[in-house]
Amino acid sequence: MAIEALDLVKNECAATRDSRASSHTLFSVENVDTQDVLTNFAPVAAQYFQKEEERKLRLSKHLPMTADLRQILDRLKSRQKKPSTARAVLPWPIGKSERHNIDELKRLAKFHFPCRSEIMTFITDFKESSAHTWKCRLSEITKHMSTKPNDVQVRWIHAPLGLGPLHSTIEDLFLHKGLPGRPFENLGRSGWPYAQIEVLNFCDRHHFQNLRDVYHFLHDSPALTEELNQECWMGFEPKWKTDGKGVIDDLEWRTTHLGLKEDWKSLPDYWTACTSDIPWQISESLSAPVYGPLDGLHPTLWQSDKQALHKHNFFGSAQVVRDPFRCFHRGDGFLLTLSPMRGVNYLDRNFKRHLEEPGNAIFDNDVASAIAFVRRQFEDTGTQKWHRATVEWLVVHLLTEIGTTPHIWRQGCNAPSLEGAYQAVLQQFKRRRDEHFNKKDRDEPAGLIKDMLVCKDELRRMTIMCKRQERVFEKLNSDVGKFETEDLEQGKQADHELEASAPEKAQFALGRAQRQTEAFELLFQDICMSLDEVYDLRSIQQRQSGMITDGQSRSLVLMTLVQLVFIPFVALCGYWGMNMSDIRQTSMDQRDFWRICASVVLAVGFAAKRASETRASEDGSDE
Repeated sequence: MAIEALDLVKNECAATRDSRASSHTLFSVENVDTQDVLTNFAPVAAQYFQKEEERKLRLSKHLPMTADLRQILDRLKSRQKKPSTARAVLPWPIGKSERHNIDELKRLAKFHFPCRSEIMTFITDFKESSAHTWKCRLSEITKHMSTKPNDVQVRWIHAPLGLGPLHSTIEDLFLHKGLPGRPFENLGRSGWPYAQIEVLNFCDRHHFQNLRDVYHFLHDSPALTEELNQECWMGFEPKWKTDGKGVIDDLEWRTTHLGLKEDWKSLPDYWTACTSDIPWQISESLSAPVYGPLDGLHPTLWQSDKQALHKHNFFGSAQVVRDPFRCFHRGDGFLLTLSPMRGVNYLDRNFKRHLEEPGNAIFDNDVASAIAFVRRQFEDTGTQKWHRATVEWLVVHLLTEIGTTPHIWRQGCNAPSLEGAYQAVLQQFKRRRDEHFNKKDRDEPAGLIKDMLVCKDELRRMTIMCKRQERVFEKLNSDVGKFETEDLEQGKQADHELEASAPEKAQFALGRAQRQTEAFELLFQDICMSLDEVYDLRSIQQRQSGMITDGQSRSLVLMTLVQLVFIPFVALCGYWGMNMSDIRQTSMDQRDFWRICASVVLAVGFAAKRASETRASEDGSDE
């Protein structure tokens, strides 16, 4: 299935690239689209090995979870297992003896959920022949939203924020600092013509569980929350220090407006602001699109899902999660993207190593992260590789590059695909089914059926997500087609005719979504049929067991009747055969013996017949 899909993609890419093949003579990992990497794999793969030293240097800048923090978290986990300590960790007020404990827990909370002002944002300036990226703290992001150098054609600002009050504040401040861009009327919604998509990605299972553990252990602690609230918003400047409305002022108004707090001039508490950092599980609600700051999902279950994909060796340490990705653009060449996604998008043979990267290191890993890849893609070429040097083209490029992940194309399919992994898991279930019914293991069916039901639910949800993705790219295709028609009617020629246009990119992404939808629909049908076969085989096995039980029951009934006939004779023979003088001197003879035996046999036979008739009448009344 994966090979057929790859061949289809290669054919599409070859068809769309014949007219511009002469311009692609030199390649690097940074400037090859996913569309092109399938037909120009060799030069891309050759440069992959040159980046190993860069990776080691990059990881040295990010601190992993220290041993003492692990010990603190382990102690919390052990406490929560005891019923006597299953309540909040620190429900009491702070005292001198608890000061050290508070500091430890605060370090643990801030490691997994940084204070909002300390979150690093990424700003990329795209010029005509180059691109440059730098980082700044979220507290300084408003300084870079208003103006850009004259030689910068597009400025892209990415903040790793999930849905919530701060997300809404940043997007509103951004949109009010310039003219609106061309609206994506079909992809957006009425009054909200901005692009958004939901992205599947992979994170480390243990880190994902740690996020949920830290939240559930600490978010109900009043003493700890009070101290974290004091540090959460430090660094954001108020209105009188900014050029107009600042983040703090907008947050104070928004907190009251959303009903999070009744007091005016109040800010959201630490945990309200941080819960959006936790990715969504695929088992969580898929019922409706998410729009407002209060629509985001919050962790309700302590433990993470046990996914069927964990049974595949390659994905054993990974958790499939979902993250929203939103794009807000302005007509003056500014683009703001907001998403809490910190997972792996591109699958390759070093997948497990990518999962283990700490903190925000993934944002510098352009081999694993689609966001990092797009940032690095145009470092040496700038907008020369853009069909149109506009912010709308960059929006389409981001959505089609990120929205088609996760996939295995960028490193030449040297890892199992998501669809292929589920196919392998299904084959494993089928082998377990065959082995069970050959060995007649009574304990296996319950575990097998439970695992298959989990897999069925995952595939059902995956199919729903793929269908949503397909509809998103259909709407995007409609919008960019309209943009292209309007530009041609107004006489606006493309800046670089040989590069992929926005409609071509949207069509490529739509084709990928359609094939993925078809693949997951087939997998879902396969697991449903496999479950039906298990139920049928189980029913046959139970019927065979019932037939054997019925035969044994008949034999027992016959043996019982024989015993009922002969037990009286045995008893009487034993009684009169006893060598005792009082029995010998009686006047009874053999005729008396047979009279008594016949009477007993007739009485027992009559009683058995009445019992059988009574049981038959009760069974008939029940039916």
